Amino acid sequence: MNTQAQSTRFLVLSILVIAAAATRALPLLLPNTWNFTAVGALAIFAGSQFNNKALAFIIPLAAMALSDVFLGHGFNLVVYTAFILMVACGVFIRNKVNPTNIALASLIGAVLFFLITNFAFLYTWYPHNIQGIIQSYIAGLPFLRNMLIADVIYGTLLFGGFYLLEKRYPDLAAVKN
Repeated sequence: MNTQAQSTRFLVLSILVIAAAATRALPLLLPNTWNFTAVGALAIFAGSQFNNKALAFIIPLAAMALSDVFLGHGFNLVVYTAFILMVACGVFIRNKVNPTNIALASLIGAVLFFLITNFAFLYTWYPHNIQGIIQSYIAGLPFLRNMLIADVIYGTLLFGGFYLLEKRYPDLAAVKN
């Protein structure tokens, strides 16, 4: 792949990731859509599509940070750590991207995100015992459901859309290493 094609691929992938991160504003616009964003799908997508592993993490993290600035969110280490693990799920399938692996990576990433963030927030909002842990996970189930539904929809748009772009513009296709 020549340098021009690599630059074009990088630019297209970056634009898709930034656009997907912008969906984090949806809960502000539509009621009852908490966690119905493209965050999970963009993590898996970026991890699996950027040729450079460092950029596979940096670009989606930068998109998240940028959207945090616009949304007025503060930095939350737990959320970013869980998000990094989701990107890692994408990196894990990078040389074997297919619908089954995308679905598995998305499911594993969403469940990891759910388990990590709900356990961390347990100490803030729930009693510090097994009942508090259970309450935290039960209270988080609607968020997990929304994330899984969003991952299916946005994952289809990101992976399917980029697949169609690669077919239309073959220079966008990556040389897998």
